[in-house]
Amino acid sequence: MSDKTSKNATFLNLIVMGGTTTQKLTAAKAAGFDEVEIWTEDVESFDGDASALGRYAKNLELGFTDCMVLRDFAGAPAALRAAKRTAAIDMLERAVALGTDAIQSPATTLADCDPTTVDDDLRWLAAEAATRGIRVCYEPIAWSILDYTLPAAWERIQRIGASNLGIVVDLFHICSRNRPVSDLDGIDVDRIFQVQLCDLAVDVSPSDMPHLIDTARHRRVLPGEGKFPLHPYIQRLQRDGYQGPVGVEVFSDVLKAQDPQAVAHAAMASLKQVWHNAEA
Repeated sequence: MSDKTSKNATFLNLIVMGGTTTQKLTAAKAAGFDEVEIWTEDVESFDGDASALGRYAKNLELGFTDCMVLRDFAGAPAALRAAKRTAAIDMLERAVALGTDAIQSPATTLADCDPTTVDDDLRWLAAEAATRGIRVCYEPIAWSILDYTLPAAWERIQRIGASNLGIVVDLFHICSRNRPVSDLDGIDVDRIFQVQLCDLAVDVSPSDMPHLIDTARHRRVLPGEGKFPLHPYIQRLQRDGYQGPVGVEVFSDVLKAQDPQAVAHAAMASLKQVWHNAEA
């Protein structure tokens, strides 16, 4: 890797691999990743509590990019709001126990969400996270009801004004909606908390959202192995001086059925190729 690449911590989202939590972590470390994105399911299936898992990862010298994922939190309908806040506190405490400084909470996908409470919910979440030294990664996703583009999510983040609330740049959700590179215009690069890379070998369209969602959850491929125009976005991020973590998030039934060590090494090879080759 070049100097430009080496300033970015590399991470692997554990969703790409099958196997036990320890198998996934050791595979990520052996492949050379600095960090992993870990899911609640990975924590719950570990033979020990979150603190023990944090110690295990520390012994591997492997960090946690974030703890995933607080779904459909901001703007939850009134009947779900109390339960969502309880789940949020649980996730924040889990992040503290793991030793990570971030959780991820995507924009809501609930059709019956309450748009008038989104700002208040995110403001509350950011405040609760701040008391624990945690950052909140807000992700616009392709099938969100609100804030499914970077500009919309960034406008909301600016309005809320919490310094520990930042944005996720996930190229699946950008490229699958054919969004332009100019969507990055005006976004403070220091408030981009992570960049997630993947690819698709099949065509999808937001006009057929059920197909897009099903493909997203089962048939992504490693970055550089599909049709997404990844390089212009990566070049822009590098030109703007993005120094945060960059990693691979691939939901794939095919990869999950393979040996986790082989998958992790393939993911690192693809990450090096697309990030290095895109450098201006």
